[in-house]
Amino acid sequence: MGILFQDVSRRQVMKGGAKAVGAITISTAIGGRMAHATVDTSQFAQNGKVKFGTILPLSGDFTVVSQPWIHAIKIAIDEVNAAGGVKVNGTSYQIDNPIGDEMYTAAGALSAYKSMVADGCHYYGGLVSIPGQAAVQGVNIGTDSLIVEALTGKDLSLTNNNLRFFEYSLAQATGPYMADYAFNVLKVRKAGSIEIANTWGEDFFKSFAATFQELGGQVVSRSYMEITQTDYSAQISDLLNSGADMLYIIVGDGPGTAIGVQARQGGLTNIPFLAEGAWGPEMLQQGDGGTSLDGTVYPGARPYVIWDAQHQAYSDKLHADAGIWLNNWFWHGYESTKIVLWAMEKANSLDPRDVVKAIPAVVDERGKGLMIRAQGTVVTADKGVFLKIPMYLGRFNSKADFLHETTLVPVQEAKYLGFPGWMPANWAGYTASPDDKSVNWYPTMSELTKMRSDAGEDNASVGL
Repeated sequence: MGILFQDVSRRQVMKGGAKAVGAITISTAIGGRMAHATVDTSQFAQNGKVKFGTILPLSGDFTVVSQPWIHAIKIAIDEVNAAGGVKVNGTSYQIDNPIGDEMYTAAGALSAYKSMVADGCHYYGGLVSIPGQAAVQGVNIGTDSLIVEALTGKDLSLTNNNLRFFEYSLAQATGPYMADYAFNVLKVRKAGSIEIANTWGEDFFKSFAATFQELGGQVVSRSYMEITQTDYSAQISDLLNSGADMLYIIVGDGPGTAIGVQARQGGLTNIPFLAEGAWGPEMLQQGDGGTSLDGTVYPGARPYVIWDAQHQAYSDKLHADAGIWLNNWFWHGYESTKIVLWAMEKANSLDPRDVVKAIPAVVDERGKGLMIRAQGTVVTADKGVFLKIPMYLGRFNSKADFLHETTLVPVQEAKYLGFPGWMPANWAGYTASPDDKSVNWYPTMSELTKMRSDAGEDNASVGL
């Protein structure tokens, strides 16, 4: 994903901020619950309309991420509006979709958020940067606002804040499968990584490393990068000197592509690449990106590796309307927005505190009909609702016809096609503070398998 951090030296500051977020939301949550009995719910609609805001970068390098996402949220809202809107207490409401510029910064996200709050908005999607997400989610409960989030990380998403809906996988669930695939299928024994230095990157690295080492592999090189960085020769030199026979790229979009290109040009010509982050046609817009990353293994949700009539329809629409391709970011916005709008009707309320409670029932009823094939939810008392999404490993195909087929070809082994992208409900991380060192924050594959079995959850992949 394009989950990047602007200054590596601020890493510990960011962690401290996440802890503060947790402390803030505990107290504001109490205030929100007390207010619930007396607040007039008409505050959540104005002139027969409900606002669902999008906060994403509107300019700069990450529009390759934000543009499909912005259009996805808009398309979901347009479809609901065309069908009559959201019906609550016998009244039908149309949905407005204001858009704010995150500017890939905390300040930009918070400014856009506050402006929308002042304009009566209580629902938000987007928030592609860790700083932006941290800034907004620290205050959303105090303003009775529900935020839909894709970004995760122990020191950010596992803080207390129950007005959140996480629509994507956790690193703790997917990292072990990446490690298992590297060791058992690719036969890698010495892994090296280049990681964006934030809580998202750390989660993926540690989740991968725990299982890889348990299997008998070694992590021989771990290095970090900055979002403003363009020269990765130092990190690549470390990898060469370490004797690594695999590169794990834990960063999204432009930087990830640049790392891949420079790694191939710098001597890592034959070793396999595994990567987290974005993939898709945008890679070919950066010189040798497609060639260098061809065959790279990525994890993703079902629509990343399956192409059907719905996929084609949205691909045609996006390309006709905006000249962009349907990449993975589209699915972060489209079906999660639909779930929240359906939950308004299910709750028969426009109050986000009621709506978030209705999300699990909506997913149970409609989840397996979605492109992402949601398998349910994990509901926590204090940390929000986590969507259960099956995940798939696929290889980037730079020769794909981007308008008519996926750019990720699913791997052949059934084990990695539809595996659980969520942590089992009995995982202590769903209830503990991120500071609690007694928690196994990064279970290995064997530990995760036992945890699921103890919780009565199926370990099997759901397939294509």
